[in-house]
Amino acid sequence: MTNVVRPYKGVAAETRRRQRRQQLLDACLDVVAESGVATITVETICNRANLSKRYFYESFRDRDTILVAALDEIFRPLGDKLAKQFEPHKSADDRVALTASTLVEILTADPRAAYLYISAAGNPALESRRRQIVDDFTPLLMREILNADPNNHKAIATTIVMVAGTTELLDRWLRGSLPFTRKEFIDTLQTIGLKLAHSD
Repeated sequence: MTNVVRPYKGVAAETRRRQRRQQLLDACLDVVAESGVATITVETICNRANLSKRYFYESFRDRDTILVAALDEIFRPLGDKLAKQFEPHKSADDRVALTASTLVEILTADPRAAYLYISAAGNPALESRRRQIVDDFTPLLMREILNADPNNHKAIATTIVMVAGTTELLDRWLRGSLPFTRKEFIDTLQTIGLKLAHSD
């Protein structure tokens, strides 16, 4: 006999599951911003979301899984937004400027996201995912900004420096160790990006 999952209060089961998952992700960001990554537990996330552990394990395997998922939620809009805004008629300089401003915009839109980003170094799973994000963005920038041959080792090295260097600068700026205003920081990223883009 097949079990039938009926809507609850007119909301389909899958919709409720997605809503609970989002509740847990929001709670995770709240707890990280308040007490840091090191002390976060499944229990503290569930308490903040006002959901039982049963619902946590419906969507996530463990604490590190939800932390990585929360980091992915931050960066997913970046790739989508850049893909939509990169146009064939835009110059490489325009694309460098767009990338810098979009990256800063996404990471400063929600202070909780910025805190999770700078907390990545203290958690092996988060740091591993952040490194993977660098690897994921490298071919995108090679193709869309540098218009480079993916088999060109110099172009690969240049792009890795661009992405990894930007990652480190963002970390330091969000921590407050680089005393730039938002505009000054974006301008700095653009200047460095342009120098690297034209370093033939």
